[in-house]
Amino acid sequence: MKKSTWALLIMLFIAVTLVSGCKKEGDEVMVKIGGEKITLDQFNNYYYMFAKMMLNMDKKEVDKMAANPEIENHPTLNLLNKKKFMDFLISRKLLSNKAFSDESMNKKDLETIRELAELQFVSSYYLSQKLKDDIKVTDEEKNNFYNRNKERLKGVPVNEEVDNWIKQQVFMEKLEIKSNEFILELLGEAGVNKEGFKKYLAKIEKGTDKKEEPKEEKKADKKAEKK
Repeated sequence: MKKSTWALLIMLFIAVTLVSGCKKEGDEVMVKIGGEKITLDQFNNYYYMFAKMMLNMDKKEVDKMAANPEIENHPTLNLLNKKKFMDFLISRKLLSNKAFSDESMNKKDLETIRELAELQFVSSYYLSQKLKDDIKVTDEEKNNFYNRNKERLKGVPVNEEVDNWIKQQVFMEKLEIKSNEFILELLGEAGVNKEGFKKYLAKIEKGTDKKEEPKEEKKADKKAEKK
């Protein structure tokens, strides 16, 4: 093999090694919890999704709010402080891991909770993303909300932060209405049949009636004995 070919192969090998050895931005490990690692990308995914699900805020709004040092002591927005959110994330990871490793815990209960949490959060996320573009919040609606909650907001300065909070509350109210309408449409499309559940409820009601009758008879007997 010619020297030029060897030189080319060596250069290609070095290039591949360098590329494979370089970590892309976001792969940096932010924290290690036992044997588990959380990278910068993973942390940001948790952080921004938490804000989207819990506070109905997009990335731009979160970054703007997080730059305000006053949020550190705010009862609702304090977790937008990344130090506080990291502490929150670590504590939840530790508690979740401990719960599933604790032999005294009922594993079926934990799995059921996990399934319920998935149902709740996936469905909430889907509805918010599916319907958000259909919901507009007007100034009139914000004013109406403020007037309905004057006592609650008494003494609170109506600044940009409060205005955004009011907008979010109105959005959530309208989202709930839209969500119920959307779910009714899904029920019609899916052809849900609850006959089995209705029979089950009927059996429970009959069983309850049977149990209550003897109690009433016993009370009547006791009254008769007192007389």
